[in-house]
Amino acid sequence: MESEITTEQKIMDAAEHVFLDEGFSGARMQHIADRAGINKAMLHYYFRSKDKLFELVFRHKMKQFVPQIEAALNEANMTFIEKIDRFVLAYLTMLQKNPRLPIFILSTIHRNPELANSIDIKLGAEIIRLMEIEIKEGRIKKVDTHQFMLTLVGMCLFPFIARPIFSKTFDLTPKQYDQLLAERRVHAVQYARAILIGE
Repeated sequence: MESEITTEQKIMDAAEHVFLDEGFSGARMQHIADRAGINKAMLHYYFRSKDKLFELVFRHKMKQFVPQIEAALNEANMTFIEKIDRFVLAYLTMLQKNPRLPIFILSTIHRNPELANSIDIKLGAEIIRLMEIEIKEGRIKKVDTHQFMLTLVGMCLFPFIARPIFSKTFDLTPKQYDQLLAERRVHAVQYARAILIGE
């Protein structure tokens, strides 16, 4: 007999797949129940509403998303530039493993902006804090820290968000686009170094 934890995990796994594939509006509780291998009544027993289940999936994905990136900034014995290199590598690696995640997060927050307020994300503020120290001590150029982060994050995110349009516009095969994403790591790091230290 399955334990309660196993059943809940099956539901969460199924819900994550359905929500990422179909979005909140397109997803149906019956689809989630079918994928989890349970009946709809049991799904409602564990999770009373689609809204509640969606919010739990969203928070779970955010918990996966943020710590991997934060870890890149907490490496000891690294210069700030090396941490930025690691940040870009970790960010793009995570996005390649979860290519549907950016659209999922952005569409969710647009649908329910209050969810953004309930998530404790200190990553951006920490990078800005470190940058301001580096600028003050003369180790990197004086730049607009917020503009820098907007551009750097955009360089990482945009290729995943724009993949269908970009692939069609430039007639790229999936393999060619994957190669483009792999090369993106080098270009993003080069941009960061050029802006911050002139390399």
